[in-house]
Amino acid sequence: MSTESIPHSEFPISNFSAGLPVEVGRIEKELGRLWENTGDKTRASLINLAIYTEASENVAKNTELISQIATEHACRAILIYANRTAPEIGVKAWINAHCHAVNKKEICSEQITFQLDGKSPTAFANVVFAHLDSDLPFCLWWQAPFHEPHDSKLWSWVDRLIFDSNKWDDPAGQFPIVRQIAAFGDVRTVLCDLNWTRLLSLRSALAQFFDHSNALPCLGNIQAVEIVHAPGARVSALLLLGWLANQLGWQLDSVLGRHSFRSADRREVTFRLIEETGAGISSCRLMTKLSKFSVDRASGGEFFHATATGGPLDSFSQILPAGRQRIADILLKELSRGGSHPLYLQSLAIIEPLLAE
Repeated sequence: MSTESIPHSEFPISNFSAGLPVEVGRIEKELGRLWENTGDKTRASLINLAIYTEASENVAKNTELISQIATEHACRAILIYANRTAPEIGVKAWINAHCHAVNKKEICSEQITFQLDGKSPTAFANVVFAHLDSDLPFCLWWQAPFHEPHDSKLWSWVDRLIFDSNKWDDPAGQFPIVRQIAAFGDVRTVLCDLNWTRLLSLRSALAQFFDHSNALPCLGNIQAVEIVHAPGARVSALLLLGWLANQLGWQLDSVLGRHSFRSADRREVTFRLIEETGAGISSCRLMTKLSKFSVDRASGGEFFHATATGGPLDSFSQILPAGRQRIADILLKELSRGGSHPLYLQSLAIIEPLLAE
């Protein structure tokens, strides 16, 4: 990859260069000038990708991330840093470009960076709507806590709302706001929790156990689930638990503060979430009276070790890819997959009563 940037200027955030400073009213004109007499450089865009952050240190990180994403997914990137504590309302803007070589040509993605000072309820929507590229899909990655939404027009135009529930301090308070935002878009807005995307390889590994004909009958006899997760990854473990419950038709049963599941035939299915240093989810075990299915991952390991033992099973094991965990890879996977996530909200609804604990 080769990345080429517009001449740098000083950004009000230390150790970061955002590109060429421009007047907000001249952004499109100045972007047009970038492509005059550029020879073998070609501007390309498949989506509008807006990233919103309230942390100044994320601006440089996001610019590097956009550069990585642009190598595989050309986009018009709009990076917004909201400095909500600034005493006065104001807007500053910079433009930049990320180019990489493809068949002796350079394909370039544009980036517009905004700093929004103060608390203006309309500033974010105004800068986004004014600078979207044509009618391309609009993906919004929200990297801050969600605030109660005031502008339903903005949210109703979002095609894919990207967030990472693993980063939230208050998941019990955030998920209801996410559902409220999604409702503004009716069936248009797809919720894309990177925490859910991160679990895709693990969910696939668990599902593959039951491709074996002698293992399939065990699905209806699971009595206990045990998930080992890293500190700070409890929401990941709960989402995985919710997916299992949703797929197997279990209902959450809570009595006097004790939680378990009930299967369709009213059998109790217990669960334990264990916090240990290691991979985000380092182990998931499904146990029947006689059999055990385990998917384990060493810290930093690139593979799952899946084993099945006991009961009517012919014991077997296999090594399966665990999927990449870099945020750029997870985001690219999400952007490339498209489609909706119908199981996400269903799984979330099952485990939502456990989020506040």
